[in-house]
Amino acid sequence: MATATAGPAGAEHLLDDGGNDGRTDLQLIHAQGPGSPDDRAALHDGLPDPFGVDGLGLVWADRQHSLTAVSGGRPVASAGWLLRDIAFDGSRRRTAGLGGVLVHPAHRGRGIARTLISVAVEHARAAGAETMVLLCRPELVPLRTQLGWSRLAVPVTFQQPDGVRTSPLTTMVFDLTGLPLPTVSVDLRGLPF
Repeated sequence: MATATAGPAGAEHLLDDGGNDGRTDLQLIHAQGPGSPDDRAALHDGLPDPFGVDGLGLVWADRQHSLTAVSGGRPVASAGWLLRDIAFDGSRRRTAGLGGVLVHPAHRGRGIARTLISVAVEHARAAGAETMVLLCRPELVPLRTQLGWSRLAVPVTFQQPDGVRTSPLTTMVFDLTGLPLPTVSVDLRGLPF
């Protein structure tokens, strides 16, 4: 499993992918904005729908922050997030919306996604987020649960160009400050992430 060294926002993190020789050959780079289009294209590796959500016809929010894992000068994984006030049971909560977690097929099974998500959680905590939220396909729920995320059992709504929609994806949260899970509803108060 890959591990990361901590560092300030905007810094590079060195990752140890557990190789036999102990060399660190991955860097985790944090940047403002949604990340490089060239990096995203390289990670998509020609797949038309690498996240498996294009058929939902959703418009997605741009990410304010991105993490990119690089090996040998090439991107091998990425994740992004944004900060937003979201309504949990009608009350405002400062939230980091995590999305765009993708590992190139040739680099899966090394714990890189776990590391990206863990580092994103720490960045969100440092930025004052109270909770993290992600929308995911059902088959990814077990991995997120292993990382300490909880599945929501309430309706989650978000904005789309044609109005408010209920999320067709599984919504999961990671509590950063000891707040309770919602019992009635969640409103993302904007586009999904």
